Amino acid sequence: MDMVSETKAEFRLRQWTKITQECQTSNLTNSAWCSQHNIGIKSYYYWLRKIRLKACKSTEFQAPAIKQEIVPLQLNCRPCSSSVHPAVTIHLGSASIDIAEGTSQATIETVLKSLQSIC
Repeated sequence: MDMVSETKAEFRLRQWTKITQECQTSNLTNSAWCSQHNIGIKSYYYWLRKIRLKACKSTEFQAPAIKQEIVPLQLNCRPCSSSVHPAVTIHLGSASIDIAEGTSQATIETVLKSLQSIC
């Protein structure tokens, strides 16, 4: 794109940015505001989309921070009638998860990942 075309496109983008801001700050619906200002609703949404795409390209996307926290674990030292005694019990609300001594790391990781996806 040559310099004149780029300048023209930038001017129109600034012009439409002002128009969309005026529309959004009015207490009217987009349709009513456009009708009062003799602007086609399709043109309004076309330029709104262009403005939003330009804004997305000009700002670097940052993923939201993942909240990490330490969850207290309670060791369960109660006598158990079965031959396998849980080494760790995790309580989440009304649910309990018993992890027996000797449970593989892969199994524990799978259970914790499953919990992470539902909590």
